Amino acid sequence: MWDVLVCEDSDALRESLTEYLAESGEWTVRAARDGLALRRQFVERVPDMLLLDVGLPGESGVELTQWVRSTYPAVGVVVLSGRFSASDRLAGWRAGADVYLVKPVAPEEVDLALKAVLARSMPAIESERRRNGLRLVLARRCLENADGQCTPLTAREAMALQMLAQSPGVIVASDALRELLWPEENDDTDYQNALFSLIRRLRRKLEAAGLPPEAIAMVRGRGYRFNQGSTAQLVID
Repeated sequence: MWDVLVCEDSDALRESLTEYLAESGEWTVRAARDGLALRRQFVERVPDMLLLDVGLPGESGVELTQWVRSTYPAVGVVVLSGRFSASDRLAGWRAGADVYLVKPVAPEEVDLALKAVLARSMPAIESERRRNGLRLVLARRCLENADGQCTPLTAREAMALQMLAQSPGVIVASDALRELLWPEENDDTDYQNALFSLIRRLRRKLEAAGLPPEAIAMVRGRGYRFNQGSTAQLVID
């Protein structure tokens, strides 16, 4: 399935769109109601497609389209707007929208527009994934990039990354990581700082190998999550 982020400040429209797209069985759907929430979602995982309202509180959809297009060029952008003047449509196109839809719009039309943009964007998305893709080679305990270059990992770093990457998007509890990495240590070990240091080293190695450091996110008070998306691809071998 492909990942779509729906950013719309109208609760009713956002819910109806996310429900329709999710029920189609072809999309993994996330939602945001403003630019701040959208940026947070991009930090957690970069979507393949963005469905974006123009009239958002704070940053406008046009400004956010410009940011996405300049920062994440492989992401397809479908803009929704209640503004239908030529100047408004031109502003959306100039910002980098792939499609400009005028409200009211049927969910079926939105779904078809997303699929049409996705079909056109597929080569760029796949190229981005290949460029940023890594293999976690357990037998050699290393991160191998598309060029065959390897970044070595310690045994604990490899175990932690495997546990996180096996369930992308799922929070892995700190206690579960601790039990995996230090099963026989005594109670005096400072597990919290040891785990924090290990994750920090792992992020540096991921970045050196070609993935963004935010591929591993800390969820305060709960644990860590591997954010696999169009700019963070890891295959376990």
